[in-house]
Amino acid sequence: MSPSALNFVLVMQGMEPVRLDQGFSCCDLGCGQGLSSNIFASCHPEGEFHGIDFNPAHILGAREMARQAKLENVTFWEASFDALAGLQLPRFDFITLHGVYSWVSADNRKLVVDFISRNLKVGGVVYLSYNSLPGWAALAPVRQLLVSLTDMSADLGEEQINGAIDLVGRLRSMNLSYFNNNSSACTFFDELCKRPQNYLAHEYFNEHWVQFYHADIVKDLAPAGVTFIGSATLGDNLDFLNFSRMEQQLLAEIDNPVVKETVKDFSVNQQFRRDVFIKGRNKLEQAAQQELFPGIRFALVVPMESNSVRLDNPRGDMNLDPVLYKLVLSSFGKRDYSLEELLRQPDIALFRHEDVRQSLMHLLAAGYLLPAIAPSLQLINSVKLFNYAVLERTAFDMEPKYLASPVVRSGIRLDWVPRLLLLGELTDVDDPLSFISGIMRVYNFALIKDGEVLKSWDKNIEELDLQIRAFQAFQLPLMKRLGVI
Repeated sequence: MSPSALNFVLVMQGMEPVRLDQGFSCCDLGCGQGLSSNIFASCHPEGEFHGIDFNPAHILGAREMARQAKLENVTFWEASFDALAGLQLPRFDFITLHGVYSWVSADNRKLVVDFISRNLKVGGVVYLSYNSLPGWAALAPVRQLLVSLTDMSADLGEEQINGAIDLVGRLRSMNLSYFNNNSSACTFFDELCKRPQNYLAHEYFNEHWVQFYHADIVKDLAPAGVTFIGSATLGDNLDFLNFSRMEQQLLAEIDNPVVKETVKDFSVNQQFRRDVFIKGRNKLEQAAQQELFPGIRFALVVPMESNSVRLDNPRGDMNLDPVLYKLVLSSFGKRDYSLEELLRQPDIALFRHEDVRQSLMHLLAAGYLLPAIAPSLQLINSVKLFNYAVLERTAFDMEPKYLASPVVRSGIRLDWVPRLLLLGELTDVDDPLSFISGIMRVYNFALIKDGEVLKSWDKNIEELDLQIRAFQAFQLPLMKRLGVI
């Protein structure tokens, strides 16, 4: 979660944002391979970033990525949580943990809270995501059954995981009451069967795997002196999207914010929470908040291909006017806009102010838009160096990767073919079809269409040609507008 994105959450929740332009510090606890820290460092050259992880291979890779991208504002530390107190670290404006809290022991969770208490500045922000209840209540037994069928040794391998999945599949076919009475568990198990073994080992076969109610997290973090202010998932803060009028009226009757969040979680069966906490930050005056939001600019981050936009009807009582959404998206397809500027568009000005505002919030919650800035030359150059390094390093890796955007100051997810096409743009490749198909032939790569690996060479070339045409028509102009290249 980038500092810019967390600042936007603060504003939307009525809190003063952190002054990023005056310099700031950010720590990612359990940073893994350091991708987020490196992306955010490239997008925020005025900030100081620290990533901490116990895995030496992860830290070496993260440092090499930073070196190749010429990032001088990020430092990676190889350390376990019990060694945190011995590190020479600054105090931080932002401390982030993504999922880590669910995967470590109770002793390590206490060390995390101690670190936050010791190293978070007054006015600082904590982002903590975790597996949550009640969403996992019906599914966790599937994971427990799988784990019980392995010995959970350090060298847990593909054979053990496959054996556990096979046995659970056989048990399911015997009409066990648990599966017969729990359709969501069946769906969950079916999804697990499609996942690669390395993902399953990392995500579900940890020694420690804990789910929490929101109240548990609030209680755990209380000694650090932080207060919950909202979710980093924007849509989770928008009651008009998630709850009927009757549900909203009931929520309004609950004064205790922890109880209110718990009721919300039961209403939507929340499975994963992304909580944001603050340490003594000032509230925005209502007038200041109302003045600040309309001036924030937003950028489209999803290519607007024909029939590619999908907005599910929310659970709340919000009416989706397709004409308004089409007009708003059409406007963002041309350039960035603030709410103020949108309301001055002649066609959009015909609609109610609140309807336009809600459509904008819905598109933000759905991931079509992100807050945007006019980037400085320093920021543009920092991102270009980083993205070129990523494109070179991942040219032969077919997994999706993230590139940085100086406009939205965050990562943009791109599949393999679009990344190679961007690399081709930067290296003056004349024939992208020959360029990519040559790599595919040498490395025996095959494309995937509709979830199926294409087996014939002709089908691969046909699909590759379609992807290239779509990229050039829709994705390339957007990537240029977002400053990715």
